[in-house]
Amino acid sequence: MYKVGDKVKVSSENDNDSYDEFREKTLVITHAEVGGRGYDMGVYPQKLMCFETLDGEEIPFMLYEYEIEHA
Repeated sequence: MYKVGDKVKVSSENDNDSYDEFREKTLVITHAEVGGRGYDMGVYPQKLMCFETLDGEEIPFMLYEYEIEHA
């Protein structure tokens, strides 16, 4: 569904307040994969993704597909 380069936002359904600083910002996917280090096989086949803001600030966390929505 999502791929590197897509512009997304933290989902309004995601109630984790750790993401509040970035909730209203448009994020760009910089890396996306199924599996790998830290991957929760319980959400397979969701991709786990890395992000940066439009101005290039790296986001200090990774999110699964179900935690984001298109911007």
